[in-house]
Amino acid sequence: MGPRRWPDPKQSCDGGQGPLTTLCSIQPCKGVTSMKTWFQTATGGFSFTARAGLILALLLALFAAAPARSAGSEGALQPDISPIEEVKAVIESQLIAFQNRDGAGAFFHAAPGIKGAFGDADTFMTMVERGYNVIYANRNWVFAEGQIQGEQAAQVVLVEDSEGQQMKAIYFLRVYDGRWQITGVQPMG
Repeated sequence: MGPRRWPDPKQSCDGGQGPLTTLCSIQPCKGVTSMKTWFQTATGGFSFTARAGLILALLLALFAAAPARSAGSEGALQPDISPIEEVKAVIESQLIAFQNRDGAGAFFHAAPGIKGAFGDADTFMTMVERGYNVIYANRNWVFAEGQIQGEQAAQVVLVEDSEGQQMKAIYFLRVYDGRWQITGVQPMG
């Protein structure tokens, strides 16, 4: 089995034909043999470190400019950013929570059905560690194709763990109580 290949993020995943599930049909792009190579190709050479620095600078600028929000409004829909950016922010927040082994932070972004199935943050974290270890032990990630239809979203994420294992997964989200919440994650390929 050769190295895993990552998709071209500009490639249409459904040919304009429709449902969110067509995101699963993204084909690998030629000549890209790792997430790092894919990312460098897609960004014209930015490294993951440069990406992290840029994200940190943007987040600091956003937090400095944004009005304070109440503790209960974390993850709430924001009219000044696009819905797909809101979706990415929720996924990124959960990935960071996994990096920090912050069960409460990761569980916060789970939809009511997930919370009901696992009951508490510790049980949820154990499930993710056992069933989605690349996501649990993530080191880097890159967002690929994403789609929103009404109050439902699907976002492809390319994840790499601390051991260099890579996984392409599609995150499914839905708006509950005025904020995007993760309803499931499906590994692809």
